[in-house]
Amino acid sequence: MAMPKRRSSVLLSVLASTLLLAFFGRSFVVGMGTAHKPASHSRMARKAEFAPGDYVKARYHIDHNMHNAILLSIEPERGPRYVVSWDEPDEREPLSGTTDIELVKKAKTPLTGQSVHNEKQIFFIGDKVDALFYTDMGWYAAEVIEKGKKGDDFWVIKWKDPDGANPTEEKPAHELKLTKRIKNIPLY
Repeated sequence: MAMPKRRSSVLLSVLASTLLLAFFGRSFVVGMGTAHKPASHSRMARKAEFAPGDYVKARYHIDHNMHNAILLSIEPERGPRYVVSWDEPDEREPLSGTTDIELVKKAKTPLTGQSVHNEKQIFFIGDKVDALFYTDMGWYAAEVIEKGKKGDDFWVIKWKDPDGANPTEEKPAHELKLTKRIKNIPLY
């Protein structure tokens, strides 16, 4: 006697779930088009004392992979939750929160100040950025070349292609978008 199609698909689902449970354990997660086993905090993360400014690998919630970042703040009341600034952020999320980080390198001096308290993007000389160009309100490639003179949140940038305009300009941080952080970060 042939089984009805509905019953066979239910049995197949139960069998698949049982196999996944047996192979991966209870922490296996299946989401829209993805399946992964969330990492528990690594031995390194459990033993480390983190501080803002530490260089870490953090799990990005979109692709579930570990990426390099700088730790900006720690929210112990939320599990703990760590706010990080990605080395190569995407347009949507230059900063984000995660609960899964691993220490790569301790900062010689922990970060303090406005960037940490307000969870703002941080920049270093040599960072590649997109900067707002007032003439057409477009975002164009530039490099951070020095700290600005107008205040803590200002940076002097050099346009990749100035197109007849002044090749350097002082910009507030909110007019910059990090595209790639330099490799030799001066915190370490």
